[in-house]
Amino acid sequence: MATSTTAKKTKTEPEEQPGPRGIRRAFRRIKHRQRGQLAYARPVAWLAAIQTTAVLADVTGLGLAITGPAVVLAAGTTLVKARRRGQKPAMTRTVAGSAWLLAAGVGGPYGGMALMLWTTGVGAYVNYWYGLHRSANRPAAPAKAALPPTSTVSGVEAWWEQTVAPNNPAFAGTHLRSPEPVPGGFTGVVVGVPGKTELDKMQKAVGTVASARRVSKDQVELGPAPGGDFSGARVTVVERGDNLRQVRFLEDDAAAIDVETGIARVGYFFDLKPTHWSFWTTSAGAQMGINAGSTGAGKSGFGGSKLALVHECELAVSVLLDAQDGSSQPDWNGRTAISREGVLACWEELLALDYVMGRRAQHIAHAPWVDDKGRERHGKPYLVPGDPDLGGLVLMYVMAEELPLLLGDDEIGGEATVLLAGAAKTWRKPGGAIDVFTQNLGLENFGGKPISNTLRSNLSGGGSVAAFRTGSSQDWNMVGLEADPSKLPPFWDGTQDKTHGLGFTKGIDNRPGGKWRASISRDLYEIATSPAAGRLDDITAGFYEEYNDMRRRGVDPRDEGAVTPAAVVSAPKWSAGDVEAVVENVLISGPKELGALCVAVRRRLGDMPLGEVPAALRALEKAGQVRKAKDDLYERVKEGL
Repeated sequence: MATSTTAKKTKTEPEEQPGPRGIRRAFRRIKHRQRGQLAYARPVAWLAAIQTTAVLADVTGLGLAITGPAVVLAAGTTLVKARRRGQKPAMTRTVAGSAWLLAAGVGGPYGGMALMLWTTGVGAYVNYWYGLHRSANRPAAPAKAALPPTSTVSGVEAWWEQTVAPNNPAFAGTHLRSPEPVPGGFTGVVVGVPGKTELDKMQKAVGTVASARRVSKDQVELGPAPGGDFSGARVTVVERGDNLRQVRFLEDDAAAIDVETGIARVGYFFDLKPTHWSFWTTSAGAQMGINAGSTGAGKSGFGGSKLALVHECELAVSVLLDAQDGSSQPDWNGRTAISREGVLACWEELLALDYVMGRRAQHIAHAPWVDDKGRERHGKPYLVPGDPDLGGLVLMYVMAEELPLLLGDDEIGGEATVLLAGAAKTWRKPGGAIDVFTQNLGLENFGGKPISNTLRSNLSGGGSVAAFRTGSSQDWNMVGLEADPSKLPPFWDGTQDKTHGLGFTKGIDNRPGGKWRASISRDLYEIATSPAAGRLDDITAGFYEEYNDMRRRGVDPRDEGAVTPAAVVSAPKWSAGDVEAVVENVLISGPKELGALCVAVRRRLGDMPLGEVPAALRALEKAGQVRKAKDDLYERVKEGL
């Protein structure tokens, strides 16, 4: 069910005529896109301009009054361009063209003079055109793989004991064990003194390690020691080169959401180990998220990458809520399962989602299924996307772009804050993954209300946090980070290149103090305009129809009693043994695929959950009466075999 707030024009409406500004913009766009093709036409245009000038001088009888200034203008333009580019002026063609122009003033620009101009001019530009052709058709040279900086661990144990341990009480009595090289640096285990050294105190003293190694603080990470030993830590130092300066693409890593775990690779840490984002887990359901960053820090680019990952996952669909009228993710407007633009439209969709999530939760809590021991049960604690026992419900990834605009609205901001605070706690079980985008991590970005702390805590505690460079240093430690994202540099050292996508993250990798950089898609628009791998499941679509029907009838779905309570599950008219008997009987005629078995059993036993058929097949396989021939094809085991 794809919806969009973009209204479509009817055939009877007159077409809107573009204004002068729109026409100029279109010409600029064409010029930009056709820049390479226009290069072929420049010599022809130059020759035509020379002859046109000579003809104009001859027709008007002004002669040198026109050709003289034209020669001066051509020479001056050539000299100025060469000076700006720091090059030696190429005057040969300018002098030749000027000479012909002056000669044409005497002999006329027609006949033999015109033939000489075009013959000589075209001949002079043959090499130029050939060079353009070769450049356009030359295969791109393969990019040379950048070799990581050489790494060494020689002497780091002695360095630690002499330079780090004595200079800060947090490291007193510690020593470095098992150092290993990483690109541009090393990693090792800090062995502490039980009862004396503590991990959190060492993390606060990370500046001592950075000073001792003469690197910046964000090039050092102190994380939990192997096995969770709180008296020790794992230290990682990158001291030569910046591993994150190179832009990396999702396609190069074949990044995708693992349908077995709900986890996807989204970037790299500063030691070039992969960074991951969890969309759902098999042990807790949907995962929430917070993304913070100033303008230009790469926040929306990271959001676009996650939309691309969801778009290519068969077990998930995206809901894009952009309070800034669609300007945050223009490639995705109208191309997700549900797309809303503007504060009011986003609020209306949140109300619909809250109803739909409540109905999905009812369905999940009462759905009949059979466990691996053959026991008939009802209800599950949460959704794992694609669970056949729950009707194939998909994850709904809800991206809320520019959250402060929605929660700060004078009319609906307070109510929206309360709704989202509850949603961040209750939507996890029915498969609603809320992922919000703000400028920084302060409570004013989450509505600035008393309940805003609950909203932020529910989002960060139930999922992941990605903090890019922010303009405020407040509250980063309140969401589980161990480094201040406001201290990240806006430009790469010694360049004017911005550090888009550079940040800190808290999540499945458990490296809240490790600097990382988000990967981007090489062609986001191509992914956005391709068919989505997943679609909104029929059950959820039905809940949307319920909601819309109530709205049409003037019933507020939030009123008590508006939602139909889940029906009490009555005892089924069939047993597991009945299903097994029907399956055996159907297989007498020959091997059958799982889908055909489900249809046949449904015909004989009525409205029975399809999850019963796989359970029956497992029981029959265990009893040696049925076996899987291949893939989803099953057959009876003949007696005597």
